[in-house]
Amino acid sequence: MLKEPVVNDPISPLISILIHDYYGKNLRQCLEGIFSQRVLDNLEIIYVDSASTDGGWEIALEYAEHYRGIMTLKRKCSAKRQTIDLLQHGLQGRKIRPRFRTDLHDALLLAHGKYVVPLGLDDAFLPEYIKRCVATMETDTLASFASVLRREQVSADWPTVSDEPLVNVLIHNYNYGRYLRQCLDSVFAQTYRNFRVIFSDNASNDDSWEIALEYERSHPGMMTVIRNRKNFGPGYNSRNCYDCIEGKYFCTLCSDDALKTDFIEKCVRVLEQYPEAAFVMTHRTIVDENGTPSEEPPFYGESCIISGPEQAAVYMMASVNPSISQIMYSRAKSTAHLPEDSLVSRWYAPRLLDFELCCHYSMAYIKEPLLIHRVHSDSDSTSISGNLLEAFGQYILPHLFAEMAVRGDNMGKAIGRLPTALEKLGRLCLRYCIRALIAGDELCARRYFHLSAAIFPDIDSVPTFRQLSDYWGADVKKREGIVEALLSLENFTTRTISYPPPSGSINIEAIISR
Repeated sequence: MLKEPVVNDPISPLISILIHDYYGKNLRQCLEGIFSQRVLDNLEIIYVDSASTDGGWEIALEYAEHYRGIMTLKRKCSAKRQTIDLLQHGLQGRKIRPRFRTDLHDALLLAHGKYVVPLGLDDAFLPEYIKRCVATMETDTLASFASVLRREQVSADWPTVSDEPLVNVLIHNYNYGRYLRQCLDSVFAQTYRNFRVIFSDNASNDDSWEIALEYERSHPGMMTVIRNRKNFGPGYNSRNCYDCIEGKYFCTLCSDDALKTDFIEKCVRVLEQYPEAAFVMTHRTIVDENGTPSEEPPFYGESCIISGPEQAAVYMMASVNPSISQIMYSRAKSTAHLPEDSLVSRWYAPRLLDFELCCHYSMAYIKEPLLIHRVHSDSDSTSISGNLLEAFGQYILPHLFAEMAVRGDNMGKAIGRLPTALEKLGRLCLRYCIRALIAGDELCARRYFHLSAAIFPDIDSVPTFRQLSDYWGADVKKREGIVEALLSLENFTTRTISYPPPSGSINIEAIISR
């Protein structure tokens, strides 16, 4: 029986078996041959299906369930079968831009192996031959074979697609099955109908995958579903979705959030009216894990178009949109600026993207709460609020933003705000300190207290800092009084006002309300 694949095994390199455009009547025999052989022990299987009706998808599901951790699955929402031979072009050393995205192309994007073996139609799986090919290529860098390729030989260029107003809704998920039905229901209830869902599951161990398959079956042609063979981390799961984008616009919907029914319609309306904008951001309604709503004022007091440099200057001081689900992007403008993988982008990739786009384009803001954003104890934002990552990220980001701003035009205002941004963060650490005290975590609170002084050395002139300084040496009763007094400060723990849009913004209320 095959073991779980190892990506960087120095003795037995990982081989990716890419099963694409395969006849359903022959698939069981193919998979049985792969799983019963004893020649190759470090394999992963990538199976891509284009809405087949010949039983292939059901067979793949059966084997993936029985041999967990070995198979990555993807079912596309369209049934196009093209004949472009990407591998042949790759062998000839030419980077091509295919006219259509093929199943083979999709399989390549999901592969982790050093070597790839494509199996299409009714190709036989030949383990002895594959082993000999790999052994030869391991010792001879010039060796090449038609049926076994080095992964880096193969072009994975983006395909050219039309710019029709198709919207992709990207949903990456891990163990949010308890919220997933509401999320998917909200998408399929949209008043705008020209959309496709791209769903990627990071090997959840709850019922997420079964729910996704249920919706894929009940909405034929509307969902592309992907399931990783193991949890490769959120960055990889997000890239699964990005690699499938074909629409003119896309949004990333967290699987614990939900859309208001007119989210897509109003966002597309604005982006079509103002094509110079790279993205549109909406306001949100907050709900807890039980669905109980709470409201906050919109960040800006009116719906508007904001110039990139002005919004970039705001981003130096505030995130504006706490949830990535609040934004719809122009694909043509955004995909070229997706951030590289890094420790910072693990948590803040959307903020890096938004700032980078503001270095080159304008953006739109809709003050209506078109998103239902869920705040609960298991979310990523909650997990980092209990440690210093929340502050460290906000310390690093303004420095990165200042460097990024140099590449844009008229970005002097954003660059000049770096000292003010650090002062604000020092004060913000005091807020995190008080939140930790309320939660009963004095160790975390003490860390934020001292971090505030490290980030903003003049923090000792702030009354809140002096009050907290007295906290640590006080008795229990006095400590409770200090926290109570700090909580009574206006606008200390939550924002209670909306801000006027930046100078030069264009009001678009009439477009939103029509």
